[in-house]
Amino acid sequence: MSKFAKFGFIGAMALFFITIMLRPPVASVGPLLNEIIGDLQLTPLMSGLLASVPVLCFGVGAFASPRLVRRFGVDGGMLIVLLVVLAAVTLRLTLGYPGLLVGTIAAGLAIAIANVLLPTIVRERYPKHVALATGMYTTVLAVSASFAASIAVPSSVVLGGWRQALAIWILPVILSVVLWAPIARASVKPTPDLHRESSADAKAVNRSPLAWAIVGFFGIQSLGFYAILAWLPSMLIDVGVSPAEAGATLGLATAVGIPTGFALSSVLRKFKTLAWWSSGASLVTLLGFGVLLWVVTLAEGGERITASALIFACVLIGLGQATTFPLSLTLIGTRAVSQAQTTQLSAMSQGWGYLLAAAGTFVVGYLSEISATWSWSLALLAVLTVLQIGFGFYAGRPGQIKN
Repeated sequence: MSKFAKFGFIGAMALFFITIMLRPPVASVGPLLNEIIGDLQLTPLMSGLLASVPVLCFGVGAFASPRLVRRFGVDGGMLIVLLVVLAAVTLRLTLGYPGLLVGTIAAGLAIAIANVLLPTIVRERYPKHVALATGMYTTVLAVSASFAASIAVPSSVVLGGWRQALAIWILPVILSVVLWAPIARASVKPTPDLHRESSADAKAVNRSPLAWAIVGFFGIQSLGFYAILAWLPSMLIDVGVSPAEAGATLGLATAVGIPTGFALSSVLRKFKTLAWWSSGASLVTLLGFGVLLWVVTLAEGGERITASALIFACVLIGLGQATTFPLSLTLIGTRAVSQAQTTQLSAMSQGWGYLLAAAGTFVVGYLSEISATWSWSLALLAVLTVLQIGFGFYAGRPGQIKN
């Protein structure tokens, strides 16, 4: 019986709910940040940490993934991660700012490991359909992030506060634990041979220019996504947009490219090179940042925001980011030559990549604070996206990492 058959419907549903719970704990905070700041009386530094620490944790936690896999295996490691996320998202609803921050850190570290393990699970369970399976789960990621951002403010209004709005996302974590537990119990435990293989693969990945190009591509596209996720609502509110409209605009930016990203992932396996796709999608993102920079600069100068221009910018950013994310994960799954190498490449790419994204997200917010404008922050994102185009072209060329 094939691994796919053994995995079956329950395994697919478990992956579905695992994917659903990976983004809403982060995506739902941005639209609620102003309410949280007012309720808990947060300083700019405290709110900046709350916005940037999840992505920082995505980077730090990713490096623990290979060791966790060597100790408990991929499936066992995923179960441990799910249990930690469940405890963390519950904790952050209590104890005020300390509980919110500690719970966010714990959830971010655990989700980081899940981020790394997913490409390995996809490669192992669907070896002939890596691009398609990657496209499917990244589509679910994007849909859940967009949905969480869009309903955050209305949920807070209807349910009575930001805590209740965040509590909604405990349910998919519970379902993930229930569905994944039998799979983890039935999985094969790691062996000494796997440990030796992992050590050799780690050395090959660490010295590969191709691997570092994937790190750069993944990191900059993540920086752009999380900077928009964290700061777009505040950016728009500062130039006169209502909180509800700002949250809806963020939802548009994260949702508009979903069909394109999924459709592209379903046909990627037909192309010998991903270079033009990676660089072209990055160029679309660059154009979106340029239009948004123009709109915000005019608004800060006293001009009325043109809704069509703002929508156009969000469409471009959404299309570009919704395409580059599945492309980066497809590169991780197809440029590695083994399961152990996939885990190592995924940990390295997401570890360093998310650390870059965390630092960049913090800098984007800090620049706006010290300059009293969002223009410099958007200009920085545009310049970095130029570098992303180069990394994407290099990493997208045919080839694999050699041992």
